[in-house]
Amino acid sequence: MPATPINVSAGSEAVIHLAQATAAAANSAADALIVPGMTDVTVNNSVGVFRFKTLDNTAESAVTTPATNSLSLNIVVDKTAFLGTGVGGDDDAKETGLFGISKNKTKVFFNVYLDGTNTGSTFFTGSGFVSGLAPTVNMDSPVWVTPVTIEVDGDLATNTVP
Repeated sequence: MPATPINVSAGSEAVIHLAQATAAAANSAADALIVPGMTDVTVNNSVGVFRFKTLDNTAESAVTTPATNSLSLNIVVDKTAFLGTGVGGDDDAKETGLFGISKNKTKVFFNVYLDGTNTGSTFFTGSGFVSGLAPTVNMDSPVWVTPVTIEVDGDLATNTVP
């Protein structure tokens, strides 16, 4: 049976929402910081493995350790999303932007939508810390771009938009 790919060519399908207040705020497009201008996204779930050898065995043994989870993406820098709205009363992620939540070490809740935000769409959810910002501009790429990493604190889960 052939695989059924998740097609994101419409441009509105792969979406990331961030919110500082609650996981519920990350579900609300009105409350969340919606990360614009993504050029790629990687969801990483890497189970750790501890290997050891014993004198009575000719092969190594292995046991799993807790997973290291992260999100990696590259974005074209949008001034408001990167530096924030500056509007008091907005969710902190939206108010201070990616730079602010990274600099302030603010824990955020996130949703990574795989196939849009419509009813029935699938998304990864979790919480973590934004790091790895490194805005760059040059003559071959005359717009600011930056990598973004979200170091996940705990597990990733999957959900479906109700």
